Amino acid sequence: MIDIPRAGAGAIAPGDLDPDGYLDSDRRYRLMSPSDSKTSFGATPLVVIDCQPEADAPLQALQADWLETPTLNPVDHPLAVTVPPEAYPYLALQADYFPAVPELHHAWQTPQRALLLIEDRSVWLSLTAGWAAINDPLQHLQWLFETTLLWEALAPWQGQATLLTPQRLALNENNLLCLTQVDQVPNLPLLRLEALGQMWLTMLNGGQCCLPSKVKTLISNLAEGQLGDLEQVQTTLAEAAQAYSPPVEVYSTPKPELEEAITDSGLDSDIELPAAGCDLDADAVFDTQELSDDDDGGGPIETPTMVLPMKLAHLDDAGQSHVGQQRHHNEDWFFTQTQLQKVSGPQGTVLRSKGLYILCDGMGGHASGEVASQLAVRTLRDYLTQHWSSDRLPDQSTLAQAVITANQTIFDINQANATSGVGRMGTTLVMVLLHNLDIAVVHVGDSRLYSYNKRLGLRQLTLDHEVGQREINRGVERALAYARPDAYQLTQALGPRGQEDLVPGIAYHELTEDTLLILCSDGLSDNDLLERHADTHIANLLSSRTNLDNGAIQLIDLANEKNGHDNITTILVRIKLQPDMLSMTS
Repeated sequence: MIDIPRAGAGAIAPGDLDPDGYLDSDRRYRLMSPSDSKTSFGATPLVVIDCQPEADAPLQALQADWLETPTLNPVDHPLAVTVPPEAYPYLALQADYFPAVPELHHAWQTPQRALLLIEDRSVWLSLTAGWAAINDPLQHLQWLFETTLLWEALAPWQGQATLLTPQRLALNENNLLCLTQVDQVPNLPLLRLEALGQMWLTMLNGGQCCLPSKVKTLISNLAEGQLGDLEQVQTTLAEAAQAYSPPVEVYSTPKPELEEAITDSGLDSDIELPAAGCDLDADAVFDTQELSDDDDGGGPIETPTMVLPMKLAHLDDAGQSHVGQQRHHNEDWFFTQTQLQKVSGPQGTVLRSKGLYILCDGMGGHASGEVASQLAVRTLRDYLTQHWSSDRLPDQSTLAQAVITANQTIFDINQANATSGVGRMGTTLVMVLLHNLDIAVVHVGDSRLYSYNKRLGLRQLTLDHEVGQREINRGVERALAYARPDAYQLTQALGPRGQEDLVPGIAYHELTEDTLLILCSDGLSDNDLLERHADTHIANLLSSRTNLDNGAIQLIDLANEKNGHDNITTILVRIKLQPDMLSMTS
C-alpha cells in the first residue's frame, strides 16, 4: 500500500488506526508494517494484509467500466467520486500495460491522505541489478524500448517521473520491464525527453554496457537535449535490435501451410497476414479486415494490419467438468497438454510453446456418450502425438485425418453393435492446437471456442453445426431459422455416420495480443450465458493475477445456477505477450 499525505499531514500514526490495526471501517485491510523507504514525493509504502480475500474487489465495477471505455473521464464517473486521483493511472493503464503497471486492489482518501492498495513488488529484481547481471545487448535494447512505451503511456497522467527513479523499475519472471508503483507530479508541465536520456546515461555509466555505439550516441544526444522526437528514438532502437537477428520473413500472402485451409474454407486467398503484435504502440493504426469462413472455420476474424511485434511471455491453462443439475452421469470429457521451452542465447530469450486442448460432449444415453467422448479424446491425442512435429502446426489435411480417425473409431463400434437412430453413440468436438503465437481450431457439432481480449472483448470463433445455423448460412433470417422445431438438431457429430458425411470446421488464427481462449460444451454456452456474463466472469481471467482454476470453477457454478440442464465443461487457456525487439522493423 502507498500512503500519500496531503499538505501538512504526516505519516500514518497509531491514532489513524483502530485498536486492532485496521485501516478501514469494514476491518478488511490491516496494517502489518511500514517500509524503511520513502518516495521522492513524500509517499510511504506500507505492508497491508487483506483479511477478506474472498470478498469482491472494491474497485471491480469501476475497473470494468474503464476497460470497456478506455477514454473514460473519472471526473464525471459516479463510481470514481471517492477514488483519489492518484489511483487513476493504475485503472486507466491496466488494459494495455499490465503487468508493467501494477494492479490496484483498492484506493480511498481522507482529508489527511490518499491510500492506494497495490500489489507488493518489493521482492522483484530491480532493473539496475538485472542490467548489471545480464550482459545481453538485445535485452538491454528491449528494456530501453519498453521504457519509451511507458513514457508515452504515463504522460497523460503526469507519471513520467516514475521512470526517472531506479527504485520504481523492476523485472518480472520473464524480464519484462515493470513499475513497482506510479509516482505523479501534478500541476507541472510534461517532462522533456531529455530527462529520460539523462536517466539512461546514468545507467550506462553505472555498470557494464554492451550496447552498440549507435545507441550510446543516441542516449548522449538525448541527454544533451539534442533529440526530442520519441518516434525517432524508438526507430533507432528497433534498427539496432535488427543487427542481432537475421531478417524476419514477412508474409504478404498466407503462409504456405495455411493456403489450403484458407482456400477450402472459402476465404480470400489474397489476404495479408500481418506480423504478430498488440496495441501497445500508441501510433499503430488498426485497419481491420473481416474474414468469414461460412460454416467451417469459425466466426469473423478481425486482424490488425499494423501492430507492434510481440512474443510469448506466459502461458497457462485450466479445465473443469461437472455433471450439471439434471443429468445422472457426465458424458463430457476433456484433455489439456501444455509444453513450454525457454531458450536463451546471445540473441535474447524466447519462450516456445506447444499446446493441445480437446473437449468432447458425448451423446447416446446409458453412458454411451461418455464412451464416445473418451474414445474421441484418446484417439485424437494419440494420432496427433504421432503426426504433429514440434516446429509448426499440422496442416489442414493432417487435422482432417485426425478427426476422420476419431470418427471411424466410434463409427466402427456403432456398426459392430448394430445400433441405429438415437441408440448410436457420438460426440461433439472442439479442439485447439497452439504453436507459439499461432493456433489451429477444429470443431464438430455445437461445442464452442470463444476468445477474449481487451480490444475486441468476447468473440465466438466457431459456428455451431446445427440445423438453425445451417439455415442462417443459406440466407434465412435468424428468427425464422431458429423457429424450426429441429433448429438445435446437430448436423455434424463424431461417430453416428461414416466419414463421407463428416465435414469438420478447421481454421487458423494468429494471436496478436493478450488472449484468453475458452473451450466449452453447450452446458456452459447455452442461452448466451458467456455473452451475458463476460464482464463479471471472463474479463478478469485475462489478468495474470487471476487464478485460472478458480475462474473455471466460477464458470461451472454460473452455468449450474443459470442453466444446469446439461453436463458442463470448460477449458481456459491464457496467453500473455510482450514486445519482441527481434521482430522490429524500421
